[in-house]
Amino acid sequence: MRKDNKNQPKYKRGTAMEQNKQFSLNFASISGKKVTADFSGGEVTSDFGVMTMREIADKIRIIEKLAQAINDKRHQSYVRHEIIEFLTQRIFQIICGYEDANDANKLRIDPGFKDS
Repeated sequence: MRKDNKNQPKYKRGTAMEQNKQFSLNFASISGKKVTADFSGGEVTSDFGVMTMREIADKIRIIEKLAQAINDKRHQSYVRHEIIEFLTQRIFQIICGYEDANDANKLRIDPGFKDS
């Protein structure tokens, strides 16, 4: 004789991590490379928010507009980095909580910042 248990689930439920391990986010490609957040490890960034902010900034072109509003009086023969590069770095660092700018060398090897 078989006894049915009404409280027993019909299927086995996994943990939240097991259920969402196939979840991924696709971003615009960077230098011809596909950018996907898939939460499976590998080369990781300490601040994923910078990737999201890059997407938003690119769509609304806010950093380009700010760069155009700044009169760059530097002698062009000495310029290694354009104003837009400085703005991009500072804005993304501030957004991610690095407001004192002493983390620039460390963050330039971070995959998220490097590609943003």
